[in-house]
Amino acid sequence: MINKPDYDRAATAALQLLVDNQCAETPVNPLPIMLNYPGVRVLPYTKMATEAGMERKDLIPLFGNQDAATFHLDMPGMDDVKYVVVYNMRLPFEIIWRAIARELGHIVLGHDGVTRSMPARMAEAVCFAHHLISPRPVLHMLQEAGPLTMNVLTNTTGCAEECVDELRTIPGAHVPADLNRQVRDLFAPHLTEFLDFYHSSPKKDRSPLLDLGTFMDGYEE
Repeated sequence: MINKPDYDRAATAALQLLVDNQCAETPVNPLPIMLNYPGVRVLPYTKMATEAGMERKDLIPLFGNQDAATFHLDMPGMDDVKYVVVYNMRLPFEIIWRAIARELGHIVLGHDGVTRSMPARMAEAVCFAHHLISPRPVLHMLQEAGPLTMNVLTNTTGCAEECVDELRTIPGAHVPADLNRQVRDLFAPHLTEFLDFYHSSPKKDRSPLLDLGTFMDGYEE
């Protein structure tokens, strides 16, 4: 069983998914991406509880996660649905989106609970989620345009302070330079529009300057 997370694979898969789905605006909402992903059914805990004939409060503990969880199905006659993803729609959107992105990472990376250890699977899924919602080409453009502050990051990626703390724990990953450029080209018009508005605003940004640790290491362009 593999115990070492493959951060390069996770980061590359996330950026490739952005390109495949022609994502061009921030914040990146992973829910439409997951809804269009083959073999996946997505529903909130409340709807799942209704379909299962259970109370919501009794259902959530069964999934082991308060934010989102995935079940892998391997049942005859269910070829059109391989995964069921449930999420807690009562949480703040930035938590919901990262939870959904994390679960999408498990699916895209083919985590089956057999070939990779639990810590490796979780580390890869979290890495995937952050590269999907806070793509490094986007962060690089923001850094080029001026100091990266909490306000800028929140307005462009929906990343709250807890998200920044998690970003700092993710090692840098190497992604093909052409893939970085494709992502940059996708988001450039939207980011340019935001930055033009941001820089023309008379309001001073007094939020903290951000250090993302090693998350940006390995970035190639």
